Amino acid sequence: MIWYISTNVIGLVLVLGMLILAFALEGFTFKKISIKHITIMATFGAVSVALTNFVGYSIPIFGNVRLAFGDWIIFLLGMCFGPLCGVISGISIDSIGNVIPNSFGYHAGYMLNKAVLGFFGALVFLIKSEKRLFLKVALLYSIPYVLQSLVLNQIWMYSWKGDLVWLDMIAKLIKLPIALPIYISVTYFSFRVVKKLLDRWQNEYIWCFRNQQNQELALIN
Repeated sequence: MIWYISTNVIGLVLVLGMLILAFALEGFTFKKISIKHITIMATFGAVSVALTNFVGYSIPIFGNVRLAFGDWIIFLLGMCFGPLCGVISGISIDSIGNVIPNSFGYHAGYMLNKAVLGFFGALVFLIKSEKRLFLKVALLYSIPYVLQSLVLNQIWMYSWKGDLVWLDMIAKLIKLPIALPIYISVTYFSFRVVKKLLDRWQNEYIWCFRNQQNQELALIN
């Protein structure tokens, strides 16, 4: 019980830290988030919950290991709309997903996992250069995914499974090189499609176009 409470508190504090950091990167303003942003986030979030909680958690792979089929959408939302939208999407999707009963139980650490994934998605377009986009997506997706799959999830589950959480490690190591390329590829090619749709948005701030928009403003001024 002490482990469960303490790790939940740590998870919530880190989620708050991620939210503040994302807010800072956005210039401490919510003005860049419009009704369109919220609508798309809600739609994609619903798809993410359905893919993860209804599909992924219902299909065991390699014994007790299951895939979070919809988590790549959180990374995609961070790529498109920025760190604040990415972190908020992660928090919201985890909160809604916990309404649906699952075998993992509630832990704030899972919310942290999703918030970090959304934040890392935004880092793809943090720097000006948009070269080697696929490599950046691959790297920035791999870091949080590997960390949560092999370390963090075991820490969150330890309070109700004890040392049994480490029994699935071999299966997870087998799953990792199979699942990760799939997630990365789906995220990258989905972004290519979504980007064409976002390009039609007029007078809306879009994170993935931030460098292009900044250059246009500089030319105007």
